[in-house]
Amino acid sequence: MSHFRDFTSSEERSPIMRNVDADAPLGMRQELTDLFFHIAEHNSPPLDVELLQRVICQSLGTKAPGNPYGGFRYAAGRDIDKAEWPRVYDLICRLWLEFESAGVDEEFHQGVNRILSGYGVVWELTKKGHLQRHLPPHASSLVEIAFTQLSAPQFSSSLSLIMAAQEAFDDRPRRDRDACANIFDALESVAKQVFNMPNATFGNVLKNVRKRKAFQGEIISVLESINTLRNRKFGHGMTTPFDLSTGEVDFTYLSCIGAIILFANKV
Repeated sequence: MSHFRDFTSSEERSPIMRNVDADAPLGMRQELTDLFFHIAEHNSPPLDVELLQRVICQSLGTKAPGNPYGGFRYAAGRDIDKAEWPRVYDLICRLWLEFESAGVDEEFHQGVNRILSGYGVVWELTKKGHLQRHLPPHASSLVEIAFTQLSAPQFSSSLSLIMAAQEAFDDRPRRDRDACANIFDALESVAKQVFNMPNATFGNVLKNVRKRKAFQGEIISVLESINTLRNRKFGHGMTTPFDLSTGEVDFTYLSCIGAIILFANKV
């Protein structure tokens, strides 16, 4: 799908700001329509475009016309244009099932993500057909590594917490405080498990880490700062309103992910 948005693709050039969080721009809807029908028409054998148009209509809660004026592409584009913005993203996930069944899910995945990226949308399509909040490739890889490491049996409670954090991070709208609180709790849980201190606080674990020189002193200081941030901004006993900015939530989330990997590697 490299021909879709080939010249303006932000995957190969300086990435644009991805801040479209509660909208599905009209231009993007038409580009998605083009993608859907292009894949269907050029598959071998071609997919049934009449069926595709019917799936689109029914998924959007409208009745599909028997012989639409202007053809199936035009009719589908018209209905997608009229849909409320969240339903456009519902449609992407619904159609992934059709293209996955036809064996062209990778083309669908790549094409959709190029278009979403081109419009600065904060969502991206996973290879399993779900939409998640976009992270830069390296950061996304770190999240995958953290999930893999926490799949070990001894980290079962930590895995539940990191899953809750990701759910809050990907929610619409994003639940910033829950994302920060749960990802820190996952970090604390891993640290206590690794250093066999089940009843300790994260601060006490760090005192033990510093005493044993388990990490570099500067790294421990960073971890202590994350602990201070948690106590002041999103801990269970906080008394002030949560006021971290979007970028600060991203920083907190990814810093805790990195710390989780750091502790898990000590096993």
